[in-house]
Amino acid sequence: MVDETQRSAGTGAKLLQVAERWAAEKGCKSVSVRSNVIRERAHEFYLRNGYEHYKTQKAFQKFL
Repeated sequence: MVDETQRSAGTGAKLLQVAERWAAEKGCKSVSVRSNVIRERAHEFYLRNGYEHYKTQKAFQKFL
């Protein structure tokens, strides 16, 4: 996660590039990321950077 004060400055894209390069060098065939359903700005960021939305999930909790 990039600090809110540093967003839209290219930091996140650079982090993705480094992580993807590292993963490729290790023989990984894909990279998956998770983002909270309410983080719409992050979702757009990942889509702009070539990621594909493939799953939506909900979490459930019961207090005892």
